Amino acid sequence: MIIDLDIMKKNMIDGQFKPMGISNDRLIDAFLTVPREIFLPEENELNSYSDGHTEIKEGRWLLSSLAIARLINTVNISPDDIILEIGSTTGYATAILAHLAALVIGVEYDNELAKMTEKNLSQISYDNTVIIKKDHSLGYEKSAPYDKIFIFGTIPKVLDDLLVQLSEYGSLVSVVKDPNNTNILGKAVVIQKNKEAFSISEIYEETLPMMVGFEEQEIFKF
Repeated sequence: MIIDLDIMKKNMIDGQFKPMGISNDRLIDAFLTVPREIFLPEENELNSYSDGHTEIKEGRWLLSSLAIARLINTVNISPDDIILEIGSTTGYATAILAHLAALVIGVEYDNELAKMTEKNLSQISYDNTVIIKKDHSLGYEKSAPYDKIFIFGTIPKVLDDLLVQLSEYGSLVSVVKDPNNTNILGKAVVIQKNKEAFSISEIYEETLPMMVGFEEQEIFKF
């Protein structure tokens, strides 16, 4: 069977992205450029551009391209931005962000996944990425502040350890679980820093796998 990945990518943009209002040319170009198939196990190649998440190992998921694009689309990424990504998994979202920004620091606590991410990124020669092996919930204070922080998964609480690593007017993007609604797993939120204050915007309802490493942390107080 001959697989035309370019057609699959085009169908993803036309059939998934555009109906959801994703029309940013730079963002679409990133998804057309980065080869998602190399970030997935070989047996999943046929489903590389379908609208579904793929479990890489127990509890760790590579989200669908659409889910990643919707979260990125909630903010404007400048070519000069320095970005922190929490939980790089296999590096696909890392590569998308690297296509858009100046530098991406990926934090991955799982040694196997961190090595996999580094290997995958080396195949496409993105030299503006750095993968750090450490606790997800701590971020990476050494390279702070960050213009954007992305967590491509659901977290139960928003952590001040991460928010304090934002630059002035920087934004953290993630899905936060709604403890008051058992029918909805979470809401995509953008939290923006303004001096020493933080504002939160709930953008849309979303159901994504939980991101490990945030289970027993303290909630940030607005």
